[in-house]
Amino acid sequence: MALRSRNAALLAKIETTEGADASPVAGTDAVLVENPQISFNPNTVQTNEVTGSLDGRGPITGGMTVQLTFDVLLKGSGVAGTAPEWGKLLKACGWAETVTSTAVPVAAEAATAGTTTSLTLGAGASGTAQAYRGMPLLLTGNPAAGATSFVADYTAGKVATLADQFGTALSTGTSYQVPVNVLYKPASVSIPSLTFHFFQDGVKYIVAGCRGNATLRLTSGNVGRISFTFTGMFVSKTDAAVPAGLVYDATRPPVWKGGKALVNRVVSAMASLSVEFGNQMTNPDNPNAAEAFDSSIITARNMTGSCDPLETLIATRDSMAALRAGTQQIIHASYGQVAGNRVGLTVPAAFYTNLQPGDRNGLLTNTHQFACTGQDAGAFICLH
Repeated sequence: MALRSRNAALLAKIETTEGADASPVAGTDAVLVENPQISFNPNTVQTNEVTGSLDGRGPITGGMTVQLTFDVLLKGSGVAGTAPEWGKLLKACGWAETVTSTAVPVAAEAATAGTTTSLTLGAGASGTAQAYRGMPLLLTGNPAAGATSFVADYTAGKVATLADQFGTALSTGTSYQVPVNVLYKPASVSIPSLTFHFFQDGVKYIVAGCRGNATLRLTSGNVGRISFTFTGMFVSKTDAAVPAGLVYDATRPPVWKGGKALVNRVVSAMASLSVEFGNQMTNPDNPNAAEAFDSSIITARNMTGSCDPLETLIATRDSMAALRAGTQQIIHASYGQVAGNRVGLTVPAAFYTNLQPGDRNGLLTNTHQFACTGQDAGAFICLH
């Protein structure tokens, strides 16, 4: 009987013991994915024994690693402060998860000072540097219509540098609140490993000790996607039906429209924005292990990105000056209308590595290629 690629499911669970099957289950560990693919990388040993013939004895199959690739639609869980089902995937790609389960402060309070690009928070805010970096700030009073901005930098003195520039300076007439949210940011320690159970219409693969790399892409008028590549250790391939009772987040992904796309706080009409995590991976050699390799390890990260805004006059946006001077600038996108399913992506200190003039449907563009700089601070993904 032929097996159908469409009838597939993926389960993922963080491992308690690295490399040991964490036994994910359908009711809590299913992840909605697109285009799942599995591939194998055996270490095939070529031999050259003399046999009294022109033919050798054939190669020997050594240890083997496994690669899983798939896309995830960028969406929230639907409940503010509840991590999405794909959050564990980001963790295994070297991102830390911070859940703010209660608004800060519980009731909006007045700021103590402000400018067109910053706000000094009040007594109810944390005095820990970067406590709210990457998170949204809900603003009322001034501006009168209200606004949502995102924090690109936060000092121990409670000064929040914002991704936006306001036409009128924020002030003590501005009330603020950090809403309930889930934040993801790069991490260098405590990076967990995953077990995947991948079902394909009667066949089940188990892959353990997985860590990975990914690219996040936003496209104007479309949904965001994260393309993952995980490497792990082969455990087994067996006959098993796709499990019943698969439970997924009920939300559908928001579309990047009616939101923001900012380059250095300037509204920028772009077709796409992407961030490449840039993880370098290795599987340490270990003859004590079942496949002679240990679980995947992330050894370094070089996060980069690109966006392609329409060209503007220099008086509006002068990215060339920033490139030539090595000036770091904020790149930000946010969208979504429903609580628990709003998305924010903030690159606090983009260092331009190249600017490429182009054409899109007869209009000039200026593709910005950039490095996401900062230790464990290259980019922030927030769901609120």
